[in-house]
Amino acid sequence: MLKKLDNKKILNEINENGFSIIENYFDKPDLKIIEQNLLDTLNYIDFDTEKDLKKKYFKIKKENPKLKGKWYDISAFNIDMLRFLHSETIINLVKEFFKTNVVFSGRPAIHVHDGDNDFLLEAHQETKQYARDFFLFWSPLWDTNPESGGLALYKNSHKSGYFVHSTDNDLGSKKAWTEQYTHIIDKNVLSKFEKINLEIKSGSAVLLHSACIHEGYPMTNKDGLRIVMTERFNPLKKIPYLKDENAPLKIPYTGVDYNSIKD
Repeated sequence: MLKKLDNKKILNEINENGFSIIENYFDKPDLKIIEQNLLDTLNYIDFDTEKDLKKKYFKIKKENPKLKGKWYDISAFNIDMLRFLHSETIINLVKEFFKTNVVFSGRPAIHVHDGDNDFLLEAHQETKQYARDFFLFWSPLWDTNPESGGLALYKNSHKSGYFVHSTDNDLGSKKAWTEQYTHIIDKNVLSKFEKINLEIKSGSAVLLHSACIHEGYPMTNKDGLRIVMTERFNPLKKIPYLKDENAPLKIPYTGVDYNSIKD
């Protein structure tokens, strides 16, 4: 059944604040299907009678962390999860906001964080997609709060355009994990905007503009587990790949003036 949303309210909030929180986007049965799929995939690695996803995750992590990592990689392409992520409801929102009839999937993903593996990206804007401007969809499997950690946003920052980023992350031994990610070089710009640590209920989602600055905030529960589903919805707008025969498929993180990209 197609979920009805207040499109006007959501799009007005994105225009004004850079993001909107969509309450109860996923039904509980939908979440149960996704959770069971994740558990079934872990049980394929090492079958037992464990029915709790969190317990099973930590068991696999302890016994075979490399296969746990492969579970993480392949779960982003789970068909049931993609079916819920790619709902007509969200796609219609993207089409309406960007005034286009064509939308591309940028990169579906599952993000998994625990007390030993709470890798947090520094403040950044969403880049390296087909389109310059797009929507990021972010939805946690379980509630996010100060114990679990979660998503922090800089309200209204999307109105200031795109800032210069760098891939030189100061993360010590965790650096290799984030070589493909960027952060804003000039940290002084962050003080211009109100920072909000979001607390999102299970089943709810955040839809944010790619230019809205965001980052992760850490979990305080060292035994915690945070699983988040994300997707990037790219409209058929401002796509250099389709205008320049020498352009790469996705706009590079660095070395490009994002603000100069036009249709």
